[in-house]
Amino acid sequence: MTFPTNIPAVTVWERTLIDRAPAYIRHELGAAYWEDTRGQSEHGREPDDHVFLAIHADNVTYLPKKEDRVLPGSVDSAAPPRDALTVMQVKDFRYGSGMMQHIEVTLK
Repeated sequence: MTFPTNIPAVTVWERTLIDRAPAYIRHELGAAYWEDTRGQSEHGREPDDHVFLAIHADNVTYLPKKEDRVLPGSVDSAAPPRDALTVMQVKDFRYGSGMMQHIEVTLK
């Protein structure tokens, strides 16, 4: 059994500070599952659109963190483009069966 993927790579720009100024470090991760989600929040009628991203542990060379920026595919830009999405939440499931180990990232 293989982990389901629908994009060949993911580009993550790690948000950091250099001399108290925001800066980004580019990371490219392997194949992943990318799902656009459209919906409403539980507490109102405001849109709750986000992206669900699942990456198998074998393809995780960097663990994204909140406020990092992400785009599907291999993007060569040193800084995240305007359309890059922001990491809102990361869940680490790298335990148990090796076939099931993965991380889940919510992007907005």
